[in-house]
Amino acid sequence: MPKFKVQSLRSKVQESRARVSEFRSKKRHGKVERNRILAALLLCLPLVAVPIGSQAQEINPEGFPIPDLAGLTPYSIGIELLDGVEKIVERFYTPGGGHVARLRGNGKVFAYAVDNDRDPPIDYLLIDLEGSGRFTKKIRPEESYLIPEWVSR
Repeated sequence: MPKFKVQSLRSKVQESRARVSEFRSKKRHGKVERNRILAALLLCLPLVAVPIGSQAQEINPEGFPIPDLAGLTPYSIGIELLDGVEKIVERFYTPGGGHVARLRGNGKVFAYAVDNDRDPPIDYLLIDLEGSGRFTKKIRPEESYLIPEWVSR
Protein backbone atom coordinates (compact mmCIF):
# COMPACT_ATOMS: atom_id res chain seq x y z
CA MET A 1 0.00 0.00 0.00
CA PRO A 2 1.47 3.35 -0.96
CA LYS A 3 2.52 5.73 1.79
CA PHE A 4 0.11 8.53 0.80
CA LYS A 5 -2.89 6.23 1.19
CA VAL A 6 -1.81 5.25 4.71
CA GLN A 7 -1.40 8.93 5.67
CA SER A 8 -4.76 9.70 4.12
CA LEU A 9 -6.37 6.82 5.97
CA ARG A 10 -4.78 7.91 9.28
CA SER A 11 -5.99 11.47 8.87
CA LYS A 12 -9.52 10.23 8.10
CA VAL A 13 -9.47 8.04 11.21
CA GLN A 14 -8.27 11.02 13.28
CA GLU A 15 -10.99 13.24 11.78
CA SER A 16 -13.57 10.59 12.52
CA ARG A 17 -12.35 10.25 16.12
CA ALA A 18 -12.44 14.02 16.51
CA ARG A 19 -16.05 14.13 15.27
CA VAL A 20 -17.04 11.29 17.63
CA SER A 21 -15.33 13.07 20.52
CA GLU A 22 -17.06 16.34 19.61
CA PHE A 23 -20.40 14.54 19.38
CA ARG A 24 -19.88 12.92 22.80
CA SER A 25 -18.89 16.27 24.25
CA LYS A 26 -22.03 17.93 22.88
CA LYS A 27 -24.12 15.03 24.15
CA ARG A 28 -22.54 15.37 27.61
CA HIS A 29 -23.01 19.13 27.47
CA GLY A 30 -26.67 18.58 26.62
CA LYS A 31 -27.10 16.29 29.62
CA VAL A 32 -25.29 18.78 31.85
CA GLU A 33 -27.46 21.59 30.52
CA ARG A 34 -30.61 19.51 31.04
CA ASN A 35 -29.48 18.66 34.58
CA ARG A 36 -28.81 22.35 35.28
CA ILE A 37 -32.29 23.28 34.11
CA LEU A 38 -33.84 20.49 36.18
CA ALA A 39 -31.86 21.55 39.26
CA ALA A 40 -32.95 25.17 38.77
CA LEU A 41 -36.58 24.11 38.51
CA LEU A 42 -36.30 21.98 41.65
CA LEU A 43 -34.72 24.89 43.52
CA CYS A 44 -37.58 27.17 42.46
CA LEU A 45 -40.26 24.72 43.56
CA PRO A 46 -40.20 25.79 47.25
CA LEU A 47 -40.61 29.40 46.15
CA VAL A 48 -43.80 28.45 44.37
CA ALA A 49 -45.00 26.18 47.18
CA VAL A 50 -44.41 28.68 50.01
CA PRO A 51 -47.02 31.22 48.89
CA ILE A 52 -49.57 28.46 48.40
CA GLY A 53 -48.90 27.01 51.85
CA SER A 54 -48.73 30.40 53.54
CA GLN A 55 -52.27 31.26 52.42
CA ALA A 56 -53.55 28.73 54.93
CA GLN A 57 -52.53 30.80 57.96
CA GLU A 58 -53.03 34.47 58.67
CA ILE A 59 -51.44 36.72 61.26
CA ASN A 60 -53.20 39.84 62.55
CA PRO A 61 -51.12 41.73 65.16
CA GLU A 62 -54.30 43.44 66.41
CA GLY A 63 -56.03 40.08 66.86
CA PHE A 64 -58.99 38.49 65.11
CA PRO A 65 -62.47 38.91 66.63
CA ILE A 66 -63.30 35.97 68.86
CA PRO A 67 -66.69 34.26 68.91
CA ASP A 68 -69.19 35.54 71.48
CA LEU A 69 -70.20 32.49 73.49
CA ALA A 70 -72.91 34.28 75.51
CA GLY A 71 -76.25 32.62 74.86
CA LEU A 72 -74.77 29.66 72.95
CA THR A 73 -75.82 26.16 73.94
CA PRO A 74 -72.97 24.02 75.34
CA TYR A 75 -73.07 20.39 74.23
CA SER A 76 -69.71 18.81 75.04
CA ILE A 77 -66.69 19.14 77.28
CA GLY A 78 -63.56 17.09 76.70
CA ILE A 79 -60.54 16.93 78.99
CA GLU A 80 -57.16 15.41 78.21
CA LEU A 81 -53.60 15.71 79.48
CA LEU A 82 -51.04 16.70 76.81
CA ASP A 83 -47.38 17.21 77.73
CA GLY A 84 -48.25 18.16 81.28
CA VAL A 85 -51.01 20.57 80.19
CA GLU A 86 -54.63 19.86 81.08
CA LYS A 87 -56.45 20.65 77.83
CA ILE A 88 -60.18 21.34 78.06
CA VAL A 89 -62.31 21.64 74.93
CA GLU A 90 -65.79 23.14 75.43
CA ARG A 91 -68.12 22.91 72.41
CA PHE A 92 -71.14 25.14 71.79
CA TYR A 93 -73.87 25.06 69.12
CA THR A 94 -74.42 28.29 67.21
CA PRO A 95 -77.87 29.49 66.07
CA GLY A 96 -76.75 29.28 62.43
CA GLY A 97 -76.21 25.51 62.56
CA GLY A 98 -72.49 25.49 63.28
CA HIS A 99 -70.44 25.15 66.40
CA VAL A 100 -67.61 26.87 68.26
CA ALA A 101 -65.07 25.24 70.54
CA ARG A 102 -63.14 27.08 73.26
CA LEU A 103 -59.77 25.47 74.04
CA ARG A 104 -58.19 25.95 77.45
CA GLY A 105 -54.84 24.79 78.74
CA ASN A 106 -54.33 24.76 82.52
CA GLY A 107 -57.42 26.97 82.80
CA LYS A 108 -56.18 29.57 80.27
CA VAL A 109 -58.06 30.12 76.98
CA PHE A 110 -55.55 29.78 74.14
CA ALA A 111 -57.73 29.05 71.07
CA TYR A 112 -61.17 29.02 69.48
CA ALA A 113 -62.22 26.59 66.75
CA VAL A 114 -65.00 27.79 64.45
CA ASP A 115 -67.14 25.60 62.19
CA ASN A 116 -70.17 27.00 60.40
CA ASP A 117 -71.75 23.70 59.31
CA ARG A 118 -70.88 21.10 62.01
CA ASP A 119 -69.34 18.88 59.34
CA PRO A 120 -65.61 18.15 59.51
CA PRO A 121 -63.24 19.78 59.06
CA ILE A 122 -63.51 22.98 61.09
CA ASP A 123 -63.40 26.24 59.14
CA TYR A 124 -60.54 27.83 61.11
CA LEU A 125 -58.79 28.03 64.46
CA LEU A 126 -57.84 31.28 66.26
CA ILE A 127 -54.79 31.08 68.55
CA ASP A 128 -53.49 33.48 71.22
CA LEU A 129 -49.75 33.09 70.66
CA GLU A 130 -48.52 35.24 73.57
CA GLY A 131 -51.17 35.02 76.29
CA SER A 132 -52.18 38.63 75.70
CA GLY A 133 -55.85 37.87 75.06
CA ARG A 134 -55.37 38.79 71.38
CA PHE A 135 -55.96 35.86 69.06
CA THR A 136 -53.42 36.87 66.42
CA LYS A 137 -53.02 33.64 64.43
CA LYS A 138 -55.72 32.12 62.23
CA ILE A 139 -55.06 28.68 60.77
CA ARG A 140 -56.95 26.36 58.47
CA PRO A 141 -57.88 22.79 59.40
CA GLU A 142 -55.10 21.18 57.34
CA GLU A 143 -52.48 22.82 59.55
CA SER A 144 -51.37 21.44 62.88
CA TYR A 145 -50.76 23.57 65.93
CA LEU A 146 -48.98 23.35 69.25
CA ILE A 147 -50.34 24.55 72.56
CA PRO A 148 -48.56 27.88 73.08
CA GLU A 149 -45.68 27.79 75.53
CA TRP A 150 -47.19 30.49 77.76
CA VAL A 151 -50.03 28.09 78.69
CA SER A 152 -47.70 25.81 80.66
CA ARG A 153 -46.11 28.63 82.69
